[in-house]
Amino acid sequence: MKFAALSVIILAGAGALHAQETAPRQKLDLPKPAPFVVSKSLPANGTLVMQMNVGEVHVVHSDDEKTIRLTIDPRSFYDDATVQSWVHRFDVAGDRATIDLKLPKHEGNHQGASVTISLPAQTNLKLDLGIGDLSVKGIEGNKELHVGIGDLVVGVTDGAKYNEITTGTKIGDARDAISRQSSDGFFPATKRISLQGPYKLHATVGIGDVNVVQE
Repeated sequence: MKFAALSVIILAGAGALHAQETAPRQKLDLPKPAPFVVSKSLPANGTLVMQMNVGEVHVVHSDDEKTIRLTIDPRSFYDDATVQSWVHRFDVAGDRATIDLKLPKHEGNHQGASVTISLPAQTNLKLDLGIGDLSVKGIEGNKELHVGIGDLVVGVTDGAKYNEITTGTKIGDARDAISRQSSDGFFPATKRISLQGPYKLHATVGIGDVNVVQE
């Protein structure tokens, strides 16, 4: 009788342990880290020059036509002083804004930081990203854009405003929806020249894809 009772207890314990192992784990609803936000005055038809080493960058149209706003979503918990230290430079002189960011590289399953730049709709851009993804949406003006390794997506609202649109990459795909050109493989490129429009758009990637899309 003692042996039978002990066997029942052992089997019951094993069943409970198996149930715990097979039960779905509940996902913890952790609070999101607070973004770092700073704004400065920038008139329309100004210029943004920006350098960044690594991360995800979104350049978008600001609701305020006289403001440039920098938002950094760290996507992980850092103290305010650490996040602020990533901003090596953010200043505006007249109609020219300069931003220099040095973000930490993500490791393992940690997702790197995301940066959003909000600008007046009419702003010239000169942007250089080392590693990551860069997207530009809702901004008209001259554009010199480069990503070392990653993807680049540029939105164009009115293609008639651009007298030149060129794209290129060393390894990847180059696509221009405005001129309906595409190229892939090694050193693909597209080029569109027009006698109309005040702006030029040059978008290049070292390794990755570059796309000019119709907004």
